[in-house]
Order: sequence, then C-alpha cells, then structure tokens
Amino acid sequence: MPTKISRTSVTMPISRLGGPSGLPRFRWQQPTLDKNTPPNRGLTPEESSHGFQWGKDSILPYRVYDDYDRDQTTGQMQIATIENSRLRVSVAPQFGGRLMELHDLKLGRDLVFRNPVFQPANLAALNAWFSGGIEWNGLIPGHTPFTTAPVFAGIVETERGPILRLYEFDRIVEATWQIDLFLPNDDDRLFVHGRIVNSTDSVKLAYWWTNVAAPMSKGMRVLSPASYSIEHVLPGNELARFPFPDPSRFDGSYPDRWRDATSVFFRAPDADRMFIAALDTDGTGLAQTSTSALKGRKFFFFGTAAGGQQWMDYLARPGEGDYIEIQSGVAPTQNQRFELAPQSELHWTEVYGALSVDPARAHDPDYQVASAAAGAAIDARFPSAELGEINRFLTEASRLPLSNRFSTGAPWGLRQEQLAGKALAPGLDFTTELPADCWDDLATTGQFSIGSLATIPSDFAVSEIWVAALEATAETWLSTLLLGIAALDRGETESARDLFDRSVALKPTWLGLRQRALTAASPDAAETDYLAAWATGAAPPALAAEIVAFYVQHNRHAPLQPFVAALPDSALTDERVHIARARVASEQGDLDLLERLLARPFATVREGETLLDELWVALQRGRLQQSLGRAPTPDDLTQRLRLQPIPPHLNFRMRAADD
Repeated sequence: MPTKISRTSVTMPISRLGGPSGLPRFRWQQPTLDKNTPPNRGLTPEESSHGFQWGKDSILPYRVYDDYDRDQTTGQMQIATIENSRLRVSVAPQFGGRLMELHDLKLGRDLVFRNPVFQPANLAALNAWFSGGIEWNGLIPGHTPFTTAPVFAGIVETERGPILRLYEFDRIVEATWQIDLFLPNDDDRLFVHGRIVNSTDSVKLAYWWTNVAAPMSKGMRVLSPASYSIEHVLPGNELARFPFPDPSRFDGSYPDRWRDATSVFFRAPDADRMFIAALDTDGTGLAQTSTSALKGRKFFFFGTAAGGQQWMDYLARPGEGDYIEIQSGVAPTQNQRFELAPQSELHWTEVYGALSVDPARAHDPDYQVASAAAGAAIDARFPSAELGEINRFLTEASRLPLSNRFSTGAPWGLRQEQLAGKALAPGLDFTTELPADCWDDLATTGQFSIGSLATIPSDFAVSEIWVAALEATAETWLSTLLLGIAALDRGETESARDLFDRSVALKPTWLGLRQRALTAASPDAAETDYLAAWATGAAPPALAAEIVAFYVQHNRHAPLQPFVAALPDSALTDERVHIARARVASEQGDLDLLERLLARPFATVREGETLLDELWVALQRGRLQQSLGRAPTPDDLTQRLRLQPIPPHLNFRMRAADD
C-alpha cells in the first residue's frame, strides 16, 4: 500500500488551554527554577562544553502558557496521519507538531505511549506540557517553546512518496528548525530528518533532544551502547559519572528498579553507532538509531515512588499513564548547548521501528552482552548503508518547498525576514496573516502607527535586531516601554527603571506601571505601582496573581486580605491566588481555611515542587498541636503522617527520600 498523508481529527478528553500570558516573565520571577546547579563531577570537556544552569536562562520573548485546569471535556484534536499497510503515524501540528501515535499495524501495537487524554501540566520552560508521543525538543532547553503552540506544517511531494514537514522559527536562538517525516511505501520504519538553519552572521548556541515516550511495562529494559553513564544526582541536580550498570547499586538499565525520578545518559564515546531501545520481557519494543550528528542518548523515568506515579497518572488517567522516555540529542547531556556556525545548516536522520531481540539475550545479566545483542538487531533492522542513503535523499528534499501547506505557526518568522531583509531558510515559507500590531509596524515601516500607539502590546521582542529597530524609532510611551522590557531582560535594572519612568510619564499604562513595580527601589514603591496598575481596570487577571505573590513574599498580610476580597471571580480562579491564600492561612494558623484550600485539585504545580505537600504537613502539625495541647515532637508528626499521609493530589515529589 502506497504511503498516504491525510488530515483528520480524533475524539478524546481535552483540558481547556488558554493562550499565552500577556505579562512578560523574567528569569528571576520563577524561584522554583532559579536554583544554582552544583559543578559537574567526573565529566570530560566534551560532556561539559557550553554548559548552563537550569532555570537561569530567560524565556523572553516567549510568554508562558499557564491558563489551564483539570476539567476535561470531550473534544476534537486535529491531526495529520501518515499511513501505509504496515505503520500509522499521527501528528498534531497545533501542539508543536507532537507525534501522537506510532502504531505498528502488523504487531497491533503502539510503539510510543499514546496518551488517552490531553492534560497540560507545569513541566516546561513555558509552563504547559503534556506527556506522550515524540516531542521535537529545541532550540532552547526546558521542552520546546512550541509544546502547546501551532507550527507550520505541510506536504512535500517527491518521487519516493510524500514527506510531512513541520517547522518554525526560534526567537531566542534566531534560527529555524525543521522535521521531515518520511514513511516509505510498504515499510514499517519511520524516518525522521532534522534540519536547523542559522542564516545569521553570528555563532549561535542551540539545543536539541528528540524525546520519545515509550509505553512502560514491568521488567522493561533500556539498552544503548554504554561504557559508563552520566546521571543527575539529587537534591543538587549536578551531573556525575558512574559505572553502568553500577555494581554498587542495581542494574539501572531496568527503569522499574529506580524508586526516584531518574535521568541516565548513556556514554560510549568509542561506539561505532549509537542507538537506544526499550524492550519488554519478551525482548520486543521500540528502537531508534540515527546518523552520527546525534551523539547523546538518555532514558528518563518518573520512578516507582508515590510522587512519580502521581505525576504519570496526573498527566493521563490513573493506571493509564505509565511511560518512560528514550531520548537522543546533539550534545552528550541535557546540560549543554552546541554551536551553530554562521550561515550554516545542521542535518541528521533518525529511524524508528519495532525491534525484537531474543529475550534471553536482551535480559542477559551482563549488560554489555545484552547491548551487543540489541546492536546486532539494530544493524539488521536499520542497516547503516540504507540509513545513509535515505539521509542523503532527505537532506536534498529538506530544501524543497511545500507542495501543500495546511497549518501555520507564529508570525515571527515572517517578521524576522522582513526586518532582516532576507529569507531564513531555503524551502521554508513563513508567510502568514499578520495581526498588524506594533511589531508589524516596526518590521515594515520602522515607526509605530496611531493604532499601535493606542494599544498595549501583548507580545514582546528583546533580541539585538529588534532592540536596534526600537532605538531607531521616535521616542513614545510604547518605544520606551518595550526598550525597558528588553533592558530588564538583559539584567540592566537601572536602565530599565529609567525607561519605565519615561514611559509612564508619557502615558501611565497598566503594563508600564507593572514594569516599574518590578524595578522599584523599595517594596512600598512597588506596592504603589502594582495597585495603580490594577486600578486602571485594563490589566489581565494574571496581574492580580502577581500582586498576591508580591504581598506574600514581603509578608504584607494586612493589605493582602482586602485586595483578595475585592478581586473579581476571573482573578480568584487563578491557582496562584489560591496557593498564596493557603500559604498565608498556614502562617497565620488558620487551619480550617488551609484545609479547605488544600481540598481542590491543582493543575499548575511545578515539576519537583514541594509547596503543596509542605502545606499538608503544616496542616497536620497544627491539628496535632491542637489535640496534644503542646508542640508535637518529630516522632509525633511522623506517626500523624502515617495516619494522614500526603494525599495523591498534593504529592508531586521527585524523590522517595522526601516522602
């Protein structure tokens, strides 16, 4: 059966997901992420080059997606399907091009974890993320900024059959990324070609990992060439080198032997070929290999402890969410970026398919024997010479224009081309309907229109090329506001404060006042500007949540109570307001209110966050003190928590030691 690409929809439970926040968020506004990462231990220069600290990087100009909940309703997800007689592939262009399904028709088996629901959770740099399928994770760390955003998609017709193309422009790296999916006629292997283009005259530091969710089963083993491993060591989260498997512990190639959430990077610098396979007790499962550009291989598992299991259930449905991730990347670890030379392209090809290995060999107690058996099966299933030939074909095809485009992404690729005066990448069409806002004015005329000057922007740009364009415009409340946001993103607080002062003097907008509050010299000054911003009546509900967090951070409980009491329902439903009220109730000993506030499900809990269960412990400590008439001892509290354990809807710890 020849391969066909079609468009359809699937019916499934879907959680509501609003658009991105209108508030620009700065790196220091995310304290749960802003933690120093200890130095790596035992890593080579290759494994440490271009390293970074998680949570220290700005996410601007991107905006967070934090407007979602746990209320699922039956809805339609639009997908593109690639199918022949042996394999069915489903892709969701509106969700970053996520590959949602890879189904082997002959085996009657899902090769990737197919999530039965769409449920965002706070696990990405831009907050909302969902589990399942294959994620094209670039060009910045922390899951792709397009996780819950539409990307460009279309079909390229070739003499060897159709190719499904996904692509976008990354605004931080200022480079394009592209994924071409190719399923040959009557083949049961999916070939995936990646291409990153840097059309600028500067060296760029980028990031790429293809993250694959594989269905988890008891006794599953992950096999990849490994002379040793690199692992995250909690609680500091530094990377350290270990033997693999480590004889002092257990065979870490079996995910279900890890109680805590874990990441294992397989390292075999001298290997002829890198691959990764997740095989069940029968020796069957999903395998991936690639051309040499992808050097890194890793598996991730949430762990068998209560917190990890809760995360998987929380992202899907109870008992239906178990998965592991097998991943491949350009750099050896995920604490690194890699260089993109000026005016350059990076290409690679991956291939996915079912793999069967004799179970006795796949589960041999000697890991090297098992890995070699998997490697031999990989060589037979995905011959290097054939992969090389298809890579050459797909590299040439990657520059061909689309024959048919059916999905559009953000307007920023087109704006960048207009501002720079040149195309971003051969073969990629970024034309799309523009909103005709201030950024379109700037890209096309270099000045702001009357309409733009009457509108508060909801999108932002902070890179050098856009800052230069802003500096060339006439000074207005809008230009000084946008330049101030860019200056604050660079860490130039004094310069930003001066620009916000000038913007507010020209026109006191809620956004200008909010920005000035962020740079205020004192909490009193910040409070004044925050309240003035809210009093305009034009600010989004997200600003109320930020003001509540400000009051809690500075222990200003007296003004907090009347502020919250006066909030409209649209702001009171914000989960951050709810959690802040719970913190205040805990600090003030209002146990009845605290208990009521903790009874609801929470949708936007951050990965690894412990605040909710800490509030539960505070509640139990307070109840115990009431019943004992004295402060409880640690043994008293331990016994109480055995009787009143942390409820699953509050337990999202990543370490069993924290339970």
